[in-house]
Amino acid sequence: MKNRTNPWISIIACLIVQMCVGILYLWSALRSDIVLSFAWKDSAAGMVSSYMIFAFVFGNLIGGFINDKFGPRVTCLIGVIFFAAGVGLTGLLTPATVSLLNLTYAVMAGLGSGIAYGSCISCIQKWLPHKMGLASGLACSAFGLSTVVFTPVSSILMDAFRNASGVVDFKPVFLILAGVFAVLGIGASLFINLPNQDYIDQLPPPPTAPGSGLKDFTLKQMLKTGVFWAFFFSIFFINGTWNLCVPLIRNLGIVRGLTPAMALFCVSFTGITNAAGRLVMAGVSDKLGRYKTMYLLSILTMIGALLLTKVGGFGYFLAIALVAFAYGGPSAVNAALSTALFGFTHAGVNYGVAMLALGFSSVFFNFIANHVINAAVDVAAGTAVGIMPTFIMGAITAIIPIFLIMYIKYKVESYVEPEKKEAP
Repeated sequence: MKNRTNPWISIIACLIVQMCVGILYLWSALRSDIVLSFAWKDSAAGMVSSYMIFAFVFGNLIGGFINDKFGPRVTCLIGVIFFAAGVGLTGLLTPATVSLLNLTYAVMAGLGSGIAYGSCISCIQKWLPHKMGLASGLACSAFGLSTVVFTPVSSILMDAFRNASGVVDFKPVFLILAGVFAVLGIGASLFINLPNQDYIDQLPPPPTAPGSGLKDFTLKQMLKTGVFWAFFFSIFFINGTWNLCVPLIRNLGIVRGLTPAMALFCVSFTGITNAAGRLVMAGVSDKLGRYKTMYLLSILTMIGALLLTKVGGFGYFLAIALVAFAYGGPSAVNAALSTALFGFTHAGVNYGVAMLALGFSSVFFNFIANHVINAAVDVAAGTAVGIMPTFIMGAITAIIPIFLIMYIKYKVESYVEPEKKEAP
């Protein structure tokens, strides 16, 4: 448990933790059954994923402070315990107290997930500083794969505790999930450590990255730079399309011609493409450069959003998969880009603050869709309203990060001496 020279013990432990706390995107698979079983308003259930993502990004910030002071093992333990407790307490809710789900599942579990998430990324980066893209890609892809693993597990559990009227007894469902997350997550956390100096000294030097030659930024220093705010809003806009998709995937899929089973599989499959985006595009960024990779991901997101305005059947399945892939890429690339731009020393806190953009994005875009555009899907009636303007909005916002990244590139190159300039 005190290994500080073999990277894979800590890396694998971090990946297990990421798998356990990565169910932010499972809500689409749970939503319909929870609405039915708890007699809850669908409009209220539609905001749960936004609240959870918002809590997740605040968890990243809190976890950054804890990680800088106590290290990744303690941080992951706190995150996993908080996460599992939130999921477990959700199982104790009744129709009379279902509104507390926003506190237990969304806020508690979301905070715990975020606390562990940022710490795992930072830990793996410190074990693989010479392979920053791979490090971020591994950490983020494991997080994305959680949906692949736990969507079918949740479906099996719900079917096992479903009565003849279709109502699910969610108490055992959530308690079993919480137990699994607690055992695996706490057990893995005990094996997480940071490398010692001897290990770091024998590594090859890291490749030149954007921002090379710049100092490590404290939080206060970072917040005073235009580069940070461009980075912040690039995260805000690039994630808008996926944030609009998450609450709709299953139900819109059924209306667009998928069977209920295929629509549920679509939710699970987004975990595969999400994880693939995180791993593949992190590797691509090491070859192509992080700036060009972000341009490509913005374009792919725009294409996916435009397709979602109309396509049905298998085309809908592929369009959702494309958006999930394009959403996964920035999750990995931004983690490495943040460290490259603002340094290792305060990486946990700095990236945690930048990740607040993801939370604001989720709440903002879903509020616009639900209360301004009034987008809604009625599976029983087979209708969907407001979907076209919702995804046109997603397509437009996907392009904005291209201009923000161009600004970052320009500003960073103006800071670095000419002889030190390299393609990022």
